[in-house]
Amino acid sequence: MLRKIVPHVAIIISGMYLVFFLIDRVNSAMAFINNNITKRLILVLCVISVIEAAYIMREDRQKIRQQEARAAEARRRREEQRAMRDEYNRYIR
Repeated sequence: MLRKIVPHVAIIISGMYLVFFLIDRVNSAMAFINNNITKRLILVLCVISVIEAAYIMREDRQKIRQQEARAAEARRRREEQRAMRDEYNRYIR
C-alpha cells in the first residue's frame, strides 16, 4: 500500500513547492520559501524521495535476479537436452 502512496505524495509536495516558489518570486513579502512549513515540506519531500528511490532500486534488483534465474534455468535445460542428445547418439552408434 505504501508503495502506491509514496510516488503520489512526492508529486503533490513537489507541485506545492513549485507553486510556493512561483508565488514567492512574484511576491516575496509573503515569504513562502522562508517559513517553517515550507522547510518541513522540503524535508518530507526529501524523505519520500529517498523511500521511493529505495523501492525502485529494490524492484530493479528483483527483476535482475529473476532474469538471471531464468537465464540459468534456460542454460541448465539446454545442457540437459545436449546431454540427452549425446547419450541418444551414443546409443544409436
